[in-house]
Amino acid sequence: MDVRETLKNIYLFRDATPQELAAVAAIAERKDCIAGEQVIRPGQIPDALFVVLSGTVDVILKDQDTPLGTIGSGQAAGVMAFFDRGERMASAVTREATHVLRLPFDKLEKVLADHPTLAIRFYRHACVFLARQIRELAPDLHRRYF
Repeated sequence: MDVRETLKNIYLFRDATPQELAAVAAIAERKDCIAGEQVIRPGQIPDALFVVLSGTVDVILKDQDTPLGTIGSGQAAGVMAFFDRGERMASAVTREATHVLRLPFDKLEKVLADHPTLAIRFYRHACVFLARQIRELAPDLHRRYF
């Protein structure tokens, strides 16, 4: 499986050039997980985001039993922690044998610094994604949230 192919389909790296994808792929650490393995643990200080190559991962809020959502092949987990490095609020637990890419924050920050055009697109795509999530969570526009 070509890591660059997977990365170019992740919203964060959409529109990245082949050279930019190669730079991100060079820092990616492949991790093979068994069913029930915690990829992310609540309370951890985050240091990486994860891209699911194959398999599925349930996202479960701290002190909860029911998954908040499921992430599958070609999706990313732990992205918000890249922007807010507070303790993780949820776990990410594999449902089955799952293969992920670990993108360490320190190395990803260096790649973004070395490739400013990629950085602009990365941050723009992240903002659009998070704005859409807020819109979905806030269907009642008359309610005060802040």
